[in-house]
Amino acid sequence: MAATTPSSDSGRRTLGAFLRSRRERLSPDDVGISDSSRRRTPGLRREEVAALSGVSLSWYTWLEQGRDIKVSRQVLASLSRSLRLSAPEIRHLYRLCDELPPALGDPHGCPGSDEQLDAMLRALEPNPAVLLDQHWDVLAWNRAEAGLFTDFDALPVERRNMLWVIFGWPPARSLMTHWEAQAGQVLAQFRMRADEEPGDPRFAAVVADLLAGAPDFGRFWQRHEVADYRTVHKHFTHPRAGRLTLRQSKLIAADDPRIHLLARFPADESTKDALALLVE
Repeated sequence: MAATTPSSDSGRRTLGAFLRSRRERLSPDDVGISDSSRRRTPGLRREEVAALSGVSLSWYTWLEQGRDIKVSRQVLASLSRSLRLSAPEIRHLYRLCDELPPALGDPHGCPGSDEQLDAMLRALEPNPAVLLDQHWDVLAWNRAEAGLFTDFDALPVERRNMLWVIFGWPPARSLMTHWEAQAGQVLAQFRMRADEEPGDPRFAAVVADLLAGAPDFGRFWQRHEVADYRTVHKHFTHPRAGRLTLRQSKLIAADDPRIHLLARFPADESTKDALALLVE
């Protein structure tokens, strides 16, 4: 998935100045480069950062000069490692490139959750809870959420997406008691956000994958239905826990409003008693 550098000249200059400042604060010893020569300017040379990041010298030079070039998430992750960026600096770098920061997990590119959000997910057990980004990609989850749906770690990364789980994972149709209605509600919320970001390649990739491999998805997609999020009751027929009625709520992460936490709480006493079975 490609990121785009800022469209304005000032934004690209800001990105270039930030990269240059991070490069100049490092010494060769900091990154394991043996060099006894005297340097006219402080820090690493551009060619050293380029080599450490796996990009060409000319491309990296253009980036520091503020030219209008595209930057992939993989390259952003490599630059983060090469420049020894801290978590706040990584978030800043990604946002300067109009990209969703990976700061909620592995700071060098793997989606996930930071310690505070991980602790929140665990604290919510036995209530199922999951952390999603704006594409409905699953970033983190607790044991109850995995028990309710599936082991997300077992899914290919590109299909670790709640929309794909609902439409492309066959057990969802028997797990979700009113699958047709629930699937339509979720897709309408996803559709509203996707239509607002027509140039976002991740939205396009999720839709293309589902159109190619998920039964009935095309029928739903052709409806062009959109909806805002609202707190609803979700009904499940679980193979271990039986019939569950869960009230779903959404919280927005303070660090980035594109990240949201979905938590599912029991709507009746029988569901409350049965939730412990999800974490066994």
